Amino acid sequence: MAIGLLKILAHCVCFLPWSCVYILQAILTLYSLENIVKKFFLLILSSDGGWGFHIEGHNNMFCTTLHYICIRILGEGRDGGSDNACARGRKWILDRGGLTSGRLGFQQLLGLFDRSGSNPIPPEFWLFPSFLPRHPGRMVYMPLSYLYGRRFVGQIMPLVLELRDELFLQPYNEIKWKKVRHLCAKEDLYYPHPLIQDLMWDSLYICMEPLLFRWPFNK
Repeated sequence: MAIGLLKILAHCVCFLPWSCVYILQAILTLYSLENIVKKFFLLILSSDGGWGFHIEGHNNMFCTTLHYICIRILGEGRDGGSDNACARGRKWILDRGGLTSGRLGFQQLLGLFDRSGSNPIPPEFWLFPSFLPRHPGRMVYMPLSYLYGRRFVGQIMPLVLELRDELFLQPYNEIKWKKVRHLCAKEDLYYPHPLIQDLMWDSLYICMEPLLFRWPFNK
């Protein structure tokens, strides 16, 4: 009995991967990978115009802005997508304060969000002993802290300028970035920031960051 079961499992292990590859190859001959990804994003759009971490999760600003920007990068227009998906997604974002309430690290790298509107991500935290409970080695910190320290921003393309007009409630150049650092959409606020955390961010932003970007610390 055990030997027969092992034979069945062996056949499945040999057959299933190759069958999946064959099916995927057939799909890719009909549709480009770009169109498949775009159709998937549009398929999981919820009825109110937002996206969540998964199809049964509640919508949040993090995922909605991420999906909206990805769909626009994949070639959909500002009102494109089936059932006006882009327009519905943009409305969901703007109804909850716009991108100032849901910024991400990658948005800053794209040039959609000014670095002065984000809390610092200093790479100097890597100098802390590894036994500390909040050592950055325990988080997805290295790439963002490096790019933050280098002040990296991608080339400002026409699409980036269009997204700046689409995802903010006011003109991009008129936003008071220092006043939006602690804003967060209620859908993304799983736990309120304690006062000590805000004081830490403010201390880094006001006192430490200007110092660390000056000689000799910027070497």
